[in-house]
Amino acid sequence: MAELEQIRAELNSLKNPTKAEIVKKYLKSPYAFYGITVPQLRKIAKKYKDLSFNQTYQLFEALWKSGNHEEMSLALYLLQNHKKYFNLETWGFLFPRLEKAKTWDHVDELSSHITGEIFLNNPNLQPEIKKMAESTNPWMRRIAIVSQYPLIKKGKIQLIFLLAEKAVYDEDIYVQKAAGWMIREAGKKNPVQAQEFIKIHKNMKPSAFSYATEKLLDLRKRFKEERKNNKKENIQIKETNSLSNEQKLAEKLSSEELNKIKYFKS
Repeated sequence: MAELEQIRAELNSLKNPTKAEIVKKYLKSPYAFYGITVPQLRKIAKKYKDLSFNQTYQLFEALWKSGNHEEMSLALYLLQNHKKYFNLETWGFLFPRLEKAKTWDHVDELSSHITGEIFLNNPNLQPEIKKMAESTNPWMRRIAIVSQYPLIKKGKIQLIFLLAEKAVYDEDIYVQKAAGWMIREAGKKNPVQAQEFIKIHKNMKPSAFSYATEKLLDLRKRFKEERKNNKKENIQIKETNSLSNEQKLAEKLSSEELNKIKYFKS
């Protein structure tokens, strides 16, 4: 494609090896970098807003499988040129390609502005979202969570509370953060429900708790005090149990010593 050659020529003209190394390390991306800023990439994407949807799909495919982080980002920005046309066909095109998203910036861009918009307009995809939330791939689980953002903004918050029941205890820190972040956003629509959720799941992972209570400092302080007190109580219980076991052992030894004395005296 001529457009692909033009894009890569422009990307090469803007590359910054020093910045590329820094950003790659920061994002922990497995892909190569040019060292180009997001505003620069968005500016390039706008130049191709008049491409047809099919042409954009072709360009997306080439950039998304390139092995270059910024080319993949650009693929996402190009697709957003057709945001008002996102439909089930777009979902069918994207779904088998989601596994290539391996950093939070790609996942969040994809989720907030593409898959989330598709889910918003196609509630029949809810089973797909739930399936993604159970994926063994943590990035897929994060996509399921962050894709709720457009729905939350429209007041559709019930699914995020359902997904978050498990996600706030996830072993992956990026899933934890996403769950806490979305609970916080849902709280802007229904503060009471969000606070009730946090109270029920007050023992959620620390990262999830931190994000969820970012705007609820009094609640955060109260639960932190509770955790601190519970920790002290658990330590005291352990100490008491340890002392009790030592006493039992001492009594057992004393009994054995008495039996020995009786044996030798008889």
